[in-house]
Order: sequence, then C-alpha cells, then structure tokens
Amino acid sequence: MLVLVAFGCVYFFWGSTFVAIRYVVRFISPAFTSGLRYAIAGSLLMAILAARGKSLRVSRRELVRLLVIGLMLLTGNNVLLAWGEQYVSSGMASLIMASIPIMIAVLETAVPGGEPLNAAGWVGTTMGVGGMVLLLWPSLHLPAGANGGILLASGVLLLAGVSWAVGSVVARRWTSTADPMVASAWQMLMGGATNIGIGTALGGWQTAHWTSGVFLGLLWLAVFGSLIGYSAYTYLLHHVPVAKVATYAYVNPIVAVLLGAIFLGEHLRGLEWIGMGVILLAVATVTASKAKPKAVTEAVAARRA
Repeated sequence: MLVLVAFGCVYFFWGSTFVAIRYVVRFISPAFTSGLRYAIAGSLLMAILAARGKSLRVSRRELVRLLVIGLMLLTGNNVLLAWGEQYVSSGMASLIMASIPIMIAVLETAVPGGEPLNAAGWVGTTMGVGGMVLLLWPSLHLPAGANGGILLASGVLLLAGVSWAVGSVVARRWTSTADPMVASAWQMLMGGATNIGIGTALGGWQTAHWTSGVFLGLLWLAVFGSLIGYSAYTYLLHHVPVAKVATYAYVNPIVAVLLGAIFLGEHLRGLEWIGMGVILLAVATVTASKAKPKAVTEAVAARRA
C-alpha cells in the first residue's frame, strides 16, 4: 500500500507542478517562483531532519559539490522552466521536459566511461526528435510574429532540460558521503537563495503581484511538489527497482496535460497529441534499452526534487 501511495505522489504531485508553475509565473518572476519554492521546501526539510536528530553538517568540499549540482538542477533547469512557461502551456512544457531521459542517454554515450546506447536506445532517441518536431510543428506554421514567443520558449525549455541532464550525469559521478535527504535540503536552500537573488537583481520585487493564489501555488510547489514528492521518490528508490521509479518521466506529462485542461483551459492541438504519444513512447524505449540499466534509469529517477 505504501508503494502504491508513493507512486501516486510522484505521478500526481510532480505532474501537477507544471500547472502550478504556469499559474504562479503570471504574477511573480520565474526566478522568484523557483527560488521561493525551494527556499520554503529546504527550510521545512531542514527543520524536519533536525527534529528527528539528523546531523545537518556537511564538509566544505561536499557543500561546494552540492552547490554546483544544485545550480544545474534547481537554477539552470527550474528558472528556465518557469521562464518558458510564461509562453507555452504546462502540457507542452512537461512534454519537452520529458525528453530529459533521452538527453541523459546521449550524454552518457558521449562522456568517457559512459554507457553507450544500443540499437533500441538510438531508435528511441530518433523517435524523440521526431516527436519534438511534431509537437512544435503547429507553432512553426503560425503567422510571423505570433510564434516567436513559443519557439523561443521551447528552445529555452530544451536548454533547461540540458541543464538537468548535465547535472544528473555530474551528480552520478560525484560520490557523496552525505545523507541523501540532508544533501537535498542543502541543495534546495542554496538553489532557492540563488534564484531569489537572481529575481531580486532583475527587479522581481517591483513587478510581483502577491495574491492568495500565488501563495497557495508556492506552498503547493514547496510542500507537495518538492517535500512530499521527493520523500515519496526516495522511499520508492529503496523499495522498488529504479527502472519502475523512472516511469514517472512519461506519466507526469499526461497528468500535466489533463490538469492544464481542467484548471487553466489549456489544450493540445492536432499534431501536438501525436507528438505527445511519440515522445512518451520514445522515453519508454530509451529508458528500457538494455545498454544503460543504471546510467539512465538512476539519473532519470533523480530528475526532480
């Protein structure tokens, strides 16, 4: 029962974060959306760990490593994701982010000592590229000027995915002696503080519109998206094969598309539905390819905090 509940948390809460981000960035800057989320989640996690008697100390070297990885995962990825969601729907953003497992697989093939893709993996990668073209094809045919924001945002979202993929590959090679939850708390605190600093430098306080919906959205992202979602993910890693945990990568977009339609009135159109199906099938193919049982599935499962 606990395994089923944990899967439900990872599937639903992580899928819902795309919708919450899409709503919150209408009122506050992308950097604040990400920064406040992780600052709240990191503080709550620190308090919980301290109450349970966990030592929060990490070495200076470990702290630097956590900062570098946190900047790639929580700043490079999440701030760009929030920025992109100002211009594209939560469903489309989630589908572009679903390509991260493919990016990780390609990176693992390229880096020294990585695990190369086999034939099935390359088939999945090719399918993923085709699915992305189908997803963006309707935007390419919009009148000049109308598609600029969508295409630019899609490119930024792809960069956000690359940032997470690189961070995941680096994190896999940097062995850590810190408790995983303690490390995650430090990463969220440092990443959150960095993002708030970026938002402040860009004048985010002057342009912010603080509404009850914004506060609720931030709490949802912090508590359900980061704290509960990550705890459930950690529990699953210790009780379920990693390849099964990684299935969230192609369940989250479905949740995001459905919730986006219900709460934000968003809808995919024509070829975008086909692109969605092709991308999800491609992710499943790459994740299941035999050449990378650990390289991709471990990094994929570590995609979100």
